[in-house]
Amino acid sequence: MERVPLDENAAARQRLTALIDRLGEDGLRKPVTPGWDVATVLAELAFWDRWAQTLVRRWRSGHIPPPTVPDWYDDAINVTLLPTWRALPGPVAAQLATAAAEETDLEIRKAETPVVAGIFAAGQHNLLNRYIPRNAAMDRIEAAI
Repeated sequence: MERVPLDENAAARQRLTALIDRLGEDGLRKPVTPGWDVATVLAELAFWDRWAQTLVRRWRSGHIPPPTVPDWYDDAINVTLLPTWRALPGPVAAQLATAAAEETDLEIRKAETPVVAGIFAAGQHNLLNRYIPRNAAMDRIEAAI
């Protein structure tokens, strides 16, 4: 069975906190890509961490999520939520991102071996490997600032 990357998730969470502290409130509104500023990227990250937290919790309670979703599903969610993420004040987006990362990592640490095995067997590694999207988001931010 694959290993749950607890250390990698924690390191990405710490990197996230340090980046937010370094940016300050003004830095949260710096553009990253057209239509996306730092705060918007952080709000998106918070959402997907919460999504993973919710699904891991459902796995733990025996309510296994559907095995697949269409390829376009994540993009459709992002497009739908983008106006809401843009409307968030920078400090709120930053707080949501750090809280979501912390609470998601806690939920992942609670996952028992059979749950972890089921998640991996279902190909839903992204629910446990939260360091990957966190680092990707931070790389996007750091490249832009």
